[in-house]
Amino acid sequence: MSKKIVTIIVAILSCLCLLGFIFLFVTERNKAIEKKAQEAAQLATSGEQEQEEEKVKTNSKPVEEKPKPVEKSPEEKQKVMEADGPTMDALGLRFDYANLDLTQVIQAYMTEMGIEPSQVAFSYKDLTTGKTFAMNDTQPMTAGSTYKLPLNMLVVDEVSAGKLSMDERFDITNTNYEYRGEHDNYVGAFNGAMRISDMQEYSLVYSENTPAYALAERLGGMEKAYDMFSRYGQSKGDIKTISRENNKTTTDYYIQVLEYLSKNQEKYKDILYYIGESFPGEYYKRYLRDITIYQKPGYVREALNVDALVMEEKPYIIALYTAYLGGSTEASDEISGVGIEQVGQLSYVINEWHRVNMN
Repeated sequence: MSKKIVTIIVAILSCLCLLGFIFLFVTERNKAIEKKAQEAAQLATSGEQEQEEEKVKTNSKPVEEKPKPVEKSPEEKQKVMEADGPTMDALGLRFDYANLDLTQVIQAYMTEMGIEPSQVAFSYKDLTTGKTFAMNDTQPMTAGSTYKLPLNMLVVDEVSAGKLSMDERFDITNTNYEYRGEHDNYVGAFNGAMRISDMQEYSLVYSENTPAYALAERLGGMEKAYDMFSRYGQSKGDIKTISRENNKTTTDYYIQVLEYLSKNQEKYKDILYYIGESFPGEYYKRYLRDITIYQKPGYVREALNVDALVMEEKPYIIALYTAYLGGSTEASDEISGVGIEQVGQLSYVINEWHRVNMN
């Protein structure tokens, strides 16, 4: 064999060995890549399983329930009944406060007094527990002067927004009015111009109409003011707020006004002061003399109403509207003595139920 042939054979064998090494390297590398891919897939699957397990664990955790308000025991209720018994008996207003709900107690009073079911509407809310009661709460009731509370709140909103000044004296000589004599008296007493604080005082403490119209003018007139009453809530009934057309409202709307007021006491502190001073010894204050009561009564013709924030040990709000008490009618031009007495008695009954069951 010649040297040349040997050289060629060696070269061929070297090439074959090199190709073998290359093939082996590629094969091992592919195996390594495949192994890593499998490991990655296993990790991903394991991660998904862990996430699923975590979800199951999370979902299996018991839902934490908010603690329910503690109900007063029968013994605790009875203690209040015994303590308040002499007053109940003196007023002739002893009912089974401890075992009836608020609606049932009011109905028991109405039955005893011969008051028809449709003559009283109310909405009540305890501000500590959120507990509510209502009767005829979407039934249209004549509002009377109770519109003056949300009206005053609207004006305070404008003052807070910097759109009105408490120091400016506003001309009232051409203000709309209901009674010419009352209007002329205000023009004379205030030299034709009033500050907002004066309008607030006389529309809330004394429930006068001329200062209420003057407040409405700051908002663009009474029609625009009524359109804005929905700022504080809307009834689930047909009458959403207070109807300007027929002066009708519902306790379902007005309880929302009172709740808005109670949640913003600092903002409306002047309003609270004035309605705290209003009608001492009457309406909700008739038989409740030892607690702070912020009230806005409303009377016109057949209607005797009162809306109140009552600062009992546990405060509550109440919208109480009545019709035809004491024989009053749409033609009545004076408050019925029997009617105002019954509003005072209803107020006592509501408050006593609250004392027994909620305080």
